[in-house]
Amino acid sequence: MFKDRVITGALIGILADIIKLIANYIMFQLNFTTVVFWQIAATRFLEKEFLHSPAAYLIGGTADLTVSAVLGVVFVIIIYFSGKDYLWLKGIGYAMFLWVSLFGTILGISVQEKIPQGPSEIIVTIIAHLVYGLAFALFTKYLYEEDE
Repeated sequence: MFKDRVITGALIGILADIIKLIANYIMFQLNFTTVVFWQIAATRFLEKEFLHSPAAYLIGGTADLTVSAVLGVVFVIIIYFSGKDYLWLKGIGYAMFLWVSLFGTILGISVQEKIPQGPSEIIVTIIAHLVYGLAFALFTKYLYEEDE
């Protein structure tokens, strides 16, 4: 789409994040979880008492979309070097790596301290990240041209 890998990657990351957020919100509406990703992201910046405020959604949303844009750039760079073969597996593998590395380490401590997650909530994050990986692959397939 764009001739620039950074812009294309950022767009892919943001679009994939929107799909991840839709999956998260559907599972939130079905009562499989009590929080949405933007609240989880806000745990790195806010204390527990502020996590249900409009500011938490703004702060968490800004962080989530910014990180996803950067992650989209990284994914495009990976695809640039490895090619589009097995794109769906690469997308899922990348997203599951992100889930383990972000939720298992960086966000894990602040989330469990501020909004404890039970098995259902953790499974929601896994499912949403599987969807995230498929969205990375889908948008990369259509928006990224290998011969850039």
